[in-house]
Amino acid sequence: MAPPGSGMAETQGTSAMSLYNANTDSGGLGMGMAQNLHDYEMVNRQKMVPPTGGSDMSRPSGAPEWYNYSGMQPAKYAVPTEMKDRMVARAAIRNAAAEQGSAAVPRPDPIQDMEVDYLQAMQKQGELADFDRYINTLVDVRKPGNLKWLMEVYPEFVHRRVAQVHDDYDFAIRKQMIDNWGVNTFDDLHFLYLCDQGKIDGPQLSRRKAKDASYRTGYLAPYQFFQKHKSGVQLPFASATTGQRPRARTDWTQSDGGQPLGEDRGINQMARHVMQLNPDRQRYADYDGSGNAAAA
Repeated sequence: MAPPGSGMAETQGTSAMSLYNANTDSGGLGMGMAQNLHDYEMVNRQKMVPPTGGSDMSRPSGAPEWYNYSGMQPAKYAVPTEMKDRMVARAAIRNAAAEQGSAAVPRPDPIQDMEVDYLQAMQKQGELADFDRYINTLVDVRKPGNLKWLMEVYPEFVHRRVAQVHDDYDFAIRKQMIDNWGVNTFDDLHFLYLCDQGKIDGPQLSRRKAKDASYRTGYLAPYQFFQKHKSGVQLPFASATTGQRPRARTDWTQSDGGQPLGEDRGINQMARHVMQLNPDRQRYADYDGSGNAAAA
């Protein structure tokens, strides 16, 4: 309290006495916070565990060409769990007991059901990976109509891979927002801690650089953003970053030769056609000023 007659009220907030009065637990070990941090870390480790994808396959001899030989989109087949961490801790205790114990004092250590269950779970996940690879070979989801069929027959295959996309972009966006705007909540603080300590990791958004950092007058000119016409048409998925794709985008270029409106597409050429009454002298007769064909 303020001194009597001073006319001053005690300031609320993080004053020394307010901190003292708010913390009356003299023997706290922070075990509750330790457990909360552990639980939050486990959630993020599970979310950001690196997914498993497949490499492109070569076509086996005699196999049909219409099978899909591109690798599977990435998905998770294993994540860290409390049980796995406990098995690691148990193995450490076993090793310590074997090293520090006495051979004269046997220490029975029977196989537990948890270990048998884990081995069987590993076998099941391996079978799931084989089945997914089988489906991915049968169906190329990028071809029109195949995604609809797969969503009707085996939607989990799609859902798990779309969920991985969400996990990747959630990490990338959150990390960039924290890097740009700092820590503003406790969740931000602990997320940055996990990243800085290397406990979790994920993809990064590519940074788009300013086209003209010095901001000269030319930046505002109409030609600054003009896109020059390029010959040919790129085939579907020429810009793909996963699955079957070209080494360079221009490797999958369809020629303009013999195609509708395939020639004379440059802006200067088309501008000359606008100002020229008869762009094709070989095909059309000369016209008089009225737009009618001139008399021979």
